[in-house]
Amino acid sequence: MWNLIADVGGTNMRLAAVNVEGEILEQARYDSKGTRNLEEACADFAAHRASAPGRAVIAAAGVVRAGSVQLTNANQSFSERGIAAALQTERVKVLNDFEAAAWSLASVGEGDVTVLQGQAVFPKEPCLIIGPGTGLGVGALIWANGEPCVVPGEGGHVAIGPRTAEEVAIFEALREEWPEIGMGPGLAVEAEGILSGTGLPYFYRAVARSMELTAPLSTGAEIFQSAHARLDTAAVRAVELFAQYLAGVAGDLGLVFAAKGGVFVTGGVAAANPWIFDDAFVEAFNAGGRHTAWREELPLHLYHQPNFGLIGARNYLRAR
Repeated sequence: MWNLIADVGGTNMRLAAVNVEGEILEQARYDSKGTRNLEEACADFAAHRASAPGRAVIAAAGVVRAGSVQLTNANQSFSERGIAAALQTERVKVLNDFEAAAWSLASVGEGDVTVLQGQAVFPKEPCLIIGPGTGLGVGALIWANGEPCVVPGEGGHVAIGPRTAEEVAIFEALREEWPEIGMGPGLAVEAEGILSGTGLPYFYRAVARSMELTAPLSTGAEIFQSAHARLDTAAVRAVELFAQYLAGVAGDLGLVFAAKGGVFVTGGVAAANPWIFDDAFVEAFNAGGRHTAWREELPLHLYHQPNFGLIGARNYLRAR
């Protein structure tokens, strides 16, 4: 008896066979942009095993609707029905990648985190995970009668608005740069419109316009690199605000879920730029007005477990 778990992103499809205890028996990697789609990769992976898997759980970097997903960063789509046919099994579940990330927190350990606030202690209390990458992923893990349960959602699309007179001009320019992210008639925008690799270049250009500066940088990576080296004034300010807004959204959502089990920041942007998670980040996370003391009690961690997709799929199997 074996089950299949997979982590499918824009670059790689990682498949693994696990036993009923969740121990990995075998792994394989396929190119997400190669000649095989996921359904074909699943069939190839299972072909040399003695039997079909009992179940399959797939973590996918894309929006899941009615068991189907289109990958965000690869020209590939698949469905639970198609995977079931390829594997000759009836029990298939496709999870959004941040739903899987939240499931991975059910087995988080001290070696998976860098502590920003609190301690590396993981009680069975609600947890929040947030991660800027191509988009802004959010998920939550809660515990019911000692068992984990994930609350998926689209928390990356909550609203952010200007906090100061300086920021009013930035948000006016940002809504002109990218009108689609505007929320209502005011100046608010969806969080992902700033807090993502996709959104940061728009935000950088808006900051530059507000400062009457040129904006020669075109990618999120260039903006972070220039900010870190302090080579571009607009990049420095854009990344300062990026960190403040990310901390604020993480703190707000931590309050929503009463995340006494921890708030975990992860994703490609966090992994590439740990330098932005400084004392100012923690201060912005805790800036909660009358609930500042409450926020200061929430554990806050950088989560650097590279296999959270596979681990989350495995934990889902164990729980369900």
